[in-house]
Amino acid sequence: MEKHLRKNLVAYLITFFLILSSDLITKQLAEHYLYNREVSLLPFLHLVLVYNKGVAFGIFSNAPDIIRLPLVLLSPLIALVLTFLYAVKRKDITNSLLMGMVAGGAIGNFYDRFFLGYVRDFIYLSYGKFSWPAFNLADMGISVAILLLLTFSLSHSDIHRKN
Repeated sequence: MEKHLRKNLVAYLITFFLILSSDLITKQLAEHYLYNREVSLLPFLHLVLVYNKGVAFGIFSNAPDIIRLPLVLLSPLIALVLTFLYAVKRKDITNSLLMGMVAGGAIGNFYDRFFLGYVRDFIYLSYGKFSWPAFNLADMGISVAILLLLTFSLSHSDIHRKN
């Protein structure tokens, strides 16, 4: 096995398991400590347990099961395969770390959907009339990784346009 391939695989797997385990542990803690309870940490940051049958941030939660179930059950498995292939294909370790974040988050939410029938969300941001749907560490891992991938991609394309 090539050295970069082994290094990328290790980075991917460590990040994957770190995101997955921290997501599942915090969801378990949220269920234990936040059942029928809300905790305000800051004026805009609240912890409140929400059960989400949809995909990210509650999208498709009211869709019929014939549409919702294939989407919420197949998407994470496809994400796992694609992120793994993309992580080991590129020689960039940062890419492998970000792909591990996406995969760990996708499988964390897949676990909930498959075994519980819903995803446990517990982080809620709101201030005045502005609010964001509740989310969890899996959603954060996916969102941060995609944001960083886009940022790196755009900055990389700017460098090539200047040359």
